Amino acid sequence: MNWRSSATRKTTLALLLALAAVSNAEARTETDAKPLIAPAPIPAQRPARPQAAPQIQPAQPKSAAPKQTTPRVSPEAAEVERLRLINGAKSWGYQLNGATIDALANSPYDLLVVDGTTGLASGKPFTPDEVNRLKRKPDGSRRIVISYLSVGEAEDYRPEYFAKEYMEEEAPDWLMQENPDWKGNRIIQFCSEGWQKTMLGDDKGRSLYDSITPSPANRLIELGFDGVYLDRVDVYEEIKKQCPDGEAKMVDFVVRLANHTRKSNPHFMVIQQNAEDLLKHPRLVKAIDGMGKESLFYGWGGGDASNSAKTNAATSIKWSVDRLNMAKNAGRAIFVIDYTSSRANADSAVKRNRELGYVPYIGPKELNTLYLPGQNF
Repeated sequence: MNWRSSATRKTTLALLLALAAVSNAEARTETDAKPLIAPAPIPAQRPARPQAAPQIQPAQPKSAAPKQTTPRVSPEAAEVERLRLINGAKSWGYQLNGATIDALANSPYDLLVVDGTTGLASGKPFTPDEVNRLKRKPDGSRRIVISYLSVGEAEDYRPEYFAKEYMEEEAPDWLMQENPDWKGNRIIQFCSEGWQKTMLGDDKGRSLYDSITPSPANRLIELGFDGVYLDRVDVYEEIKKQCPDGEAKMVDFVVRLANHTRKSNPHFMVIQQNAEDLLKHPRLVKAIDGMGKESLFYGWGGGDASNSAKTNAATSIKWSVDRLNMAKNAGRAIFVIDYTSSRANADSAVKRNRELGYVPYIGPKELNTLYLPGQNF
């Protein structure tokens, strides 16, 4: 064995071991000195196959948000409800002047007819609160409250119709002569568009004379009345020269008034007084909810109630009953006022009206006092 070679191998091995030790020490030093390196992140899941790009729709023009409105009842449903209410009235009272809220409110009547603008003893118009109070009877049940409105005459104390200067040289063409039976009441050329617009106002129910005040018809709606009681519908018979074909034109006017008011309140009732010959027109019957009749049995011919001791002529009574029944058979309520100061005649009128299915009332011809059952008749 070559000693030198053996020694050399030993020396070489020692050197190699020393170098390895130094290398390990340096490696430990570097490991301690260097910061720990976070492991590589796990690759995200492979994305799915790309989808086709979505079609981009052209922008649509923005429309205004729909207005929130109260659902309106259909005309047919409104008519059914009006007739249900008015046919539920089994008694009625009628006072056009000198009234007090307390007396009206304490009365037992199912339906009241008052003058909404001039009927109170105070001379002031009714307020919405007063009208609302009248809608409750003393027992808490519902009462129908109707306002009088003349469509064939105008009183000179109503500023909503015309000012004082109209009585002089600036009178409108529809203002005619004074009614000889009623001082201060001027007969109206009802077929004039000027008069009808005065009553109804513009499309929104505002007065023709300013944009704030309601028309006479719409004023009653705003006061809260359940409907209107149309007087002097029979004027068409008196002014045939000024209003040719007046019968048809009056039918048109009543229908127009009913349609106009029901744009604001579909449940607004229309009761026509007298002019029962117009009931042969189905259009008119369809437009109204009830008929009022003066002096069916007593009090015809004008004058004081004390002059109404005699019963009206049988032919006159039959003529009216035949026509009133046209409305009754169509589901319209019939309200009759007989003017008499005789208790016996009052009892007779009440009995005969009820036998016909009509709703009776007895009162003074001036309509300045509310008669009460059990006291006055």
